[in-house]
Amino acid sequence: MGLIDKLYGCFLSIQGPIDESPKMAAFLEQATAFLHGMCKLSFGMTGRSLSIFDNKRQDPTGLTALLQSTDLVGVLHMLYCILLHSAPPEPLSVGPTGPQGPYSSVVIQVALQGLRFLNTFALLDLSAFQCVLGAEGLSLAFRHIVSSLLWYCSQQSSEELLHELIICVGYFTVNHPDNQVNVQSGRQPSVLQKLCQLPFQYFSHPRLIKVLFPSLICACYNNLQNKVILQQEMSCVLLATFIQDCATNENQSDSKASQPEKGWAPLNYCELSNRFPRDLWDSALQFFLKKQEE
Repeated sequence: MGLIDKLYGCFLSIQGPIDESPKMAAFLEQATAFLHGMCKLSFGMTGRSLSIFDNKRQDPTGLTALLQSTDLVGVLHMLYCILLHSAPPEPLSVGPTGPQGPYSSVVIQVALQGLRFLNTFALLDLSAFQCVLGAEGLSLAFRHIVSSLLWYCSQQSSEELLHELIICVGYFTVNHPDNQVNVQSGRQPSVLQKLCQLPFQYFSHPRLIKVLFPSLICACYNNLQNKVILQQEMSCVLLATFIQDCATNENQSDSKASQPEKGWAPLNYCELSNRFPRDLWDSALQFFLKKQEE
């Protein structure tokens, strides 16, 4: 039908704010929700391995290739324009609402759906996801979008949005040195620093730890500079202990997941194995336990 190409044209046509255009905002929210649903459907129907890190990609519909060739249907372009149309990635002087007030609820809903789409595409084809978002130009836009939304989440309570952001940064950086550099670059505090400066409960509450720590592991594994940045805010031993705990609990998880399941249900974002490759756990454990050499 050419629907993806038409949506691509619609997203590229967005050049500024949508706060005063509720119909346009509703359309963008529903369109990104549709793309999110298409990725979920494709994942469930292709019969591919449930492991996100399995490189044996199947794309009988051509959806993945089409999404990649259109830079994810221009969703990143659209998010950049509606979030950063007239302001820097975040205010220079942070007040309770910033210089122009927080983002409107309609903008946040579009951003939330956009991030859900990005994360489901990562599950569908991680290498394509990292390739698109890591491309020159788009990687800078992605960093600005994430940085701006992390600032918003520090000012307004929005757990759902924050968790999608955290997960997205993890998939962006896992096993990708160039993208790891991206999250520690740019204006300070960097994306990595902002993740390390999240409220205390993300480092103490088990449910929230399972959301944050896998992304910190992804962003810092085998990157000494990122590890140094991390250590300025927290102890690497916390990440090592988390990996050990996940390994210890793996047998129980395996017994529960041994029954054949199809479709989307088994993919739990809080499982470390869905965020960081299982075969690298031991190596990551040693990396985070190793003392920094002077």
